[in-house]
Amino acid sequence: MKSGSFQPEFTQFGMLPGNSKSGPGQKGAQSLVRLRELAVEILAQAGHSKGPLEEAMTTVLSRESGATFQEFDRSWIFELCSGVLRYRGRLDFIIDTYSLKKKPTGEIRRFLQTGVFQLLAQDTPVALVVSECVQAIREMDGEAPSKFANAILRKVADSKEQWQNWKVTEQSPFEEQLAWCSLPEWFFKKLRKERGSPWTFAFSEAVLTRPNLWYRSGEDSSILHDGFRGDEPAGYVQDISNQLLVKEVIGEIEKLGWRQPRILDLCSAPGGKSLGLASAGFSVIATDIDEDRLEKVRENSVRLGLSAKIEIRPHASVWDGTDCYDLIWIDAPCSSTGIIRKHPEIKWNRGWHDVERLALQQEELIHWARAHLSPGGRILYSTCSMLKTENEPQLGSGMCFGRRMEWVPQLEPKGDGIHAVWIEMQKIQG
Repeated sequence: MKSGSFQPEFTQFGMLPGNSKSGPGQKGAQSLVRLRELAVEILAQAGHSKGPLEEAMTTVLSRESGATFQEFDRSWIFELCSGVLRYRGRLDFIIDTYSLKKKPTGEIRRFLQTGVFQLLAQDTPVALVVSECVQAIREMDGEAPSKFANAILRKVADSKEQWQNWKVTEQSPFEEQLAWCSLPEWFFKKLRKERGSPWTFAFSEAVLTRPNLWYRSGEDSSILHDGFRGDEPAGYVQDISNQLLVKEVIGEIEKLGWRQPRILDLCSAPGGKSLGLASAGFSVIATDIDEDRLEKVRENSVRLGLSAKIEIRPHASVWDGTDCYDLIWIDAPCSSTGIIRKHPEIKWNRGWHDVERLALQQEELIHWARAHLSPGGRILYSTCSMLKTENEPQLGSGMCFGRRMEWVPQLEPKGDGIHAVWIEMQKIQG
């Protein structure tokens, strides 16, 4: 049994964690009503495109010819949109609870989502939230919808404490459990079946919080509480779960006694795995099917002085080649359900059909790796998925799973959800 609540994401209206330049009382170049309208457009664009929230934001703001968007403006919009996407299941349930005659749709629902989120998850004055939402809806949809929105928001504000202390148990109605977890139905059902309700509740609650920004420099790892200041030592952003996985891989290589193993990072972009291995003194061949992202690996290796240890190869030359490797790391394309705290739009943009489609790619990568593995070699298969379906790929005869590793958002150090498993040739009994 787990309980949960809306936790304030900002310590004060306008103060954004991880961004020391946006402080209390600061204002942007655009009115907050206009920023809210843009946030609603971005939410619509993100839902239509099924792409990253950042891309939807870029698309919408680029249409505003002549508009000036200061750091405050962009931060305010992004935090509002990402907050709505994290809590959307709860927000919709609350809105529908008070919409007895007709459930709002389209932009009116999106305006209400932004308002309810701020009322329950931010320390923002009620009057300010209500007036902004009502004004925006009145200007875009007329007087009647604005009065409807005003009534809904006032009721939410009056019941604020009740919703902030909302709890569910395994005995709660299915609809309430689903809404409280703020997950799409297919994903909620899958997690509950594979891992049980307590695990699913804990995971769902954990991914409602904002993620830490982890920074790796040499052997040191730290959280950038105030965002980038510009005076950090040379390094790169890499979530703590991925850093721990790289550490485990290095330990396994040393345990095997490989002095100069031939290592292939098959899905390398943006390069954190290769950089970590190279920093430990190992030579790595890095490739990726996405050439633009592969260029990022090259840029990072040069910037950190590791280009002598990381050889960048075009994907086609590796895939069509005959070379064999001691270690092939497959950081497989997956549903990315382990990183929905960082990218909450993934929750609503993925479906079971995506999992089935990606499973074919995952099996193809393992089949290729098997054919390019040196005698006694190992495959490391990793995903940022929380679904067992994606973490137990079909191996075929002659291969077996070895040690598994997993990090989940609800447990220390509370990084991304990462699963990895060693794969090796099966020993012949005789």
